[in-house]
Amino acid sequence: MRRGMGIWVFLAVAAVIVVAAVYVETQRRDALARVASDLGFSFTRGQHALPGHLDRAVFYLFTQGQPLILNRMDGERAGYQVSIFGFGYDAGQGEEGSRALPTADDGQIERRLQTVVWLSRPGQTLPDLDLSPTRQPLRRLDPSLGLRPVSLDGRADFRDRYLLSGRDAAALRHVFSPAVIDAWVADPGWFVEGRGDQWLVYRLEERVAPEDIPALLDRAIGLIDRLAQR
Repeated sequence: MRRGMGIWVFLAVAAVIVVAAVYVETQRRDALARVASDLGFSFTRGQHALPGHLDRAVFYLFTQGQPLILNRMDGERAGYQVSIFGFGYDAGQGEEGSRALPTADDGQIERRLQTVVWLSRPGQTLPDLDLSPTRQPLRRLDPSLGLRPVSLDGRADFRDRYLLSGRDAAALRHVFSPAVIDAWVADPGWFVEGRGDQWLVYRLEERVAPEDIPALLDRAIGLIDRLAQR
């Protein structure tokens, strides 16, 4: 009898957790829709496929899980084409993710959710790059991407905070002038991926509150403007 009651209690608690999670996600989605409207952006509700142009760019982040994104805003701001959305993936603790679903062999599984800003500015092209904080889960860049570690001589302070990889080391050293390096040293924790005239900006496992989305967008634009030395 007690065993049967225990099962029912477990099921009841599980049901409450699911209902609460659905409620929270619904509230977040509706708040994001209002923010998109305030920004003058379009809004695509719920989970949907990663747009083809983002998948074809072969950003590292999107190799870490299924090509599905959540609650996407699209518009223009400060001369940039903009998309803002949620992206999540599962990975073993301290490990990379994969488009293949993790298994028990991967050990303890953790869910990583982040708000992502995609930016593109016609006519503004920068060398391909991958900029990531030094203190992070394992991050292996697929050799097929052609991105290799780039050192900035004499800047141990930068190396202590960021890892920089790219295809053209000389071009990246030109982009990362002393003033630009100083700015990044003072502003740790960002992930920036660049592919020609489009960029991703995010902070790993940081899901931004709806009311903070406009500030995140302006920060992301400022980071890319910094690299472009605008």
